[in-house]
Amino acid sequence: MSTQMIRPEKIYFEVTNHCNFNCDFCPSHESGRPRQHMDFALFEKGIDDIAREHITGHVGFHVLGEPLIYPRLIDAIRYSHSRGLDTSINTNGSLLTSEAGSQLIDAGLDHLNISLQTLGERDHECRGTALPYARYYDRVMGALRDIRSSGSEMEIVLCYMNTSTRRFFDIDKPMRVSWQADRARAALLFLVVDACAAAGQRVPREDVALAVQRLDLLRPKFVRIDPHTAVFVQPMMDWGNAFTRRRVFPAHAGYCGYCLSNLGILSNGEVTICCGDYDGATSLGNLRDRSLGEILSSDRAHAIADGMRRMRLVDPYCQRCFGSPNPIKAAVKGLGSIYFFKVLKFQPSGVREVPLLAATPEQSSSGPGALARLARSVRTRLNAAPTLERPAARSEIAGPASA
Repeated sequence: MSTQMIRPEKIYFEVTNHCNFNCDFCPSHESGRPRQHMDFALFEKGIDDIAREHITGHVGFHVLGEPLIYPRLIDAIRYSHSRGLDTSINTNGSLLTSEAGSQLIDAGLDHLNISLQTLGERDHECRGTALPYARYYDRVMGALRDIRSSGSEMEIVLCYMNTSTRRFFDIDKPMRVSWQADRARAALLFLVVDACAAAGQRVPREDVALAVQRLDLLRPKFVRIDPHTAVFVQPMMDWGNAFTRRRVFPAHAGYCGYCLSNLGILSNGEVTICCGDYDGATSLGNLRDRSLGEILSSDRAHAIADGMRRMRLVDPYCQRCFGSPNPIKAAVKGLGSIYFFKVLKFQPSGVREVPLLAATPEQSSSGPGALARLARSVRTRLNAAPTLERPAARSEIAGPASA
């Protein structure tokens, strides 16, 4: 065992793998693990190990599952804060009642990431819930409005998934979402307009439209609405070829910025090398048996880290993650990962942040005629809003932003 400990940027505690949604794009269906809540004593042990050995300053509560189902989530947030750690949760937002929002504020949650992901009644079918879309969307926007109006400095991020990127992955599983790029951009426009209104920001809709029109939706980014509110736009991913039944040819050369940087601790105590390992295939050990420091100092952990430094994928799960049913594509994906993470210098903690109005008419290098044509084009899409089947109660939320 090495005397040096690997220190990740963030550690995700899967406080529960129970979920009240059944999303088509989530690998929960593929998981063979029993459903369970994390034992709170085990959670405390993990937090104590992190604080004692200064392993990281940031913890999140998510891998699979809906953290708001966890009976002791508020205790978990408070305990983490008592040990000096920054906290975040990823939630689908369906349980964000006014009472739940107030409890999160009182507990001192630092970051609330709401996985809205899809927009419109039709795409909402892929979430696998009986909760009607209009009620769900209003609840999310209501939570944003309530927390912002409370004066809390909790950061709120609304997560939106560009499902048109599905074409880049080997996905056999049917998914009830739109693959059209134009529809994805129009839906994002509606989301940003509504988020501005819920956050109390009066932004002319045409300015928002111009800004959204210029965004590159193929790369993840934060669209900053105010100092404590953002929309996160992310391409659809495949969770390491989780959605294909075909044989996957492994990639051997590659690099991943998530590996040993964003660790997961599953509800059963298994410590994984990446928060994308939803079933513990890359387990370095179990928190029940060893300290987190010992696990992160293990020979296996260092062998995987050394492989990444040499741009070699050591773990079979990593090889499958970057692999493909097409052996040529597997090699291209592996080499592409090196370009993505090393040349473009993408890192999970360094996702680009874009101010909302980075593309207002005054800032654009296009001429006024081009901007006018662009505005007319976006207005045409706005006028086609019924195709997105927006919630009937939307006007309560977005009224101020329509100025």
